Amino acid sequence: MFNRGAHLSTRRCPVDQDTLRILLREAVRETVAEVLQTVLELDRTAFLQVHGGRRNGYYPRKLETTFGQVDLKVPRDRESRYYPAFL
Repeated sequence: MFNRGAHLSTRRCPVDQDTLRILLREAVRETVAEVLQTVLELDRTAFLQVHGGRRNGYYPRKLETTFGQVDLKVPRDRESRYYPAFL
């Protein structure tokens, strides 16, 4: 029978706490960027459904977070009426 936990106890990868902290911080920063990007897309879609209009690409925006700077592509509409409130 296969022992699922056996491979974990025999293979160790020593990582010091500082390296682990950096890796976790980067993973959280990337997740925050992905979630914010999704929220921006959904927010513009909802705005256009209510107010009408058409999509018109993106503009770059840097946002400083607790986990570091994230680069976002802020969506815009053709009439320049949409602007995300949380930015």
